[in-house]
Amino acid sequence: MSVYVFLGPSLPVERAREVLDAVYLPPVTCGDVTELVLDREPPAVIGIVDGLFEQVPTVWHKEILYALSKGVRVFGASSMGALRAAELHTFGMEGVGRVFEGYRALEYEDDDEVTLVHAPADEGYRPLSEAMVNIRAGLGAARDAGLITSGTCDLLTAAAKRAFYPERSWGQVLKAGRDLHVTADELEALRDYVRANRPDVKRDDALAMLTRIRQVLHDGTPPHAVDGVGADGGTGTGFDFESTYYWEKLLRVVRQQRAAREAHARLGTEPAALHEYVAAHEPDAWHAALHEVLSAREADRLGLLFADQPDGRASSPLSPRDEALVRHWQGDMTGPLLDELGRRGLVDAVRSALGGALAEGWGSEKPAETGTAVPQPSGRRE
Repeated sequence: MSVYVFLGPSLPVERAREVLDAVYLPPVTCGDVTELVLDREPPAVIGIVDGLFEQVPTVWHKEILYALSKGVRVFGASSMGALRAAELHTFGMEGVGRVFEGYRALEYEDDDEVTLVHAPADEGYRPLSEAMVNIRAGLGAARDAGLITSGTCDLLTAAAKRAFYPERSWGQVLKAGRDLHVTADELEALRDYVRANRPDVKRDDALAMLTRIRQVLHDGTPPHAVDGVGADGGTGTGFDFESTYYWEKLLRVVRQQRAAREAHARLGTEPAALHEYVAAHEPDAWHAALHEVLSAREADRLGLLFADQPDGRASSPLSPRDEALVRHWQGDMTGPLLDELGRRGLVDAVRSALGGALAEGWGSEKPAETGTAVPQPSGRRE
């Protein structure tokens, strides 16, 4: 089963692979989840741990709902994944871990609880600051171990929360403690505890999510269902995925980005140059591609159902999808089709070729019954 996980500074990829065999992608951004699902067989599972923000648009909630509507099980934990899971768990996204539970219970309310700065991809997204959730966990554990008092724990937690997230570190916490006149014994005990135990809730939650996905794959748990029953058997509310203007804009952007990558990979050119050249030199190929796109979009929009070989005719010049469209749009297409035959000077040839067919029902002044009744208004008839 195909599994994709968006991972960054919360956990090294090498450690993640020890737990779960998956395709590991960089931290998620806007469009990345849509790219995995749009116009292709969707993966069985998508896991979201880390995501980027500020420098790029963040992953949309709508993207995750779209994946869920396609039957994909979407898990979230640790960082951006925990945030989105807390916001979308009633729609079927599955959260794992302490950070997710904290957001769902409103123990955490701010995005900066999980935000940190990190090194670039070629340095493995190494964290360069400490997440607030890790500082909270470390201070709480030191308090529970009797190394610091409850008052000191609250004092240092508040000091860390006031700091700008890129500046948060255990060194900054200890400095704040000295400035706030925390006893030297407490600060020394806290420093030794942190060095020995490295409190890291985000790491632990990421590992828990990967372990959960591995168990799901082993158990063969069915995909998410959008029918009012969640993937956990009861918490999902179900939903109807509604397209919007901005959602359609995002789909166009994702398709354009995919087209650019494919054109570069196969021809070393831009899509615009490719279209201009083919339209000028190979117009039949260009129109065939346009027809393929339009017919596929229209059949999908109308929700048309069709067999592989409609009416048992394997030799039809039309694809099953096109035959279904012709049956649906017959009234709309006939006029333009007759006009096109006239422009090409083919009216007489077609009339002659279809003479037999006309005699069987379409040659009289009044066409034979087609079997399609004119729809009648519902309610009382007078």
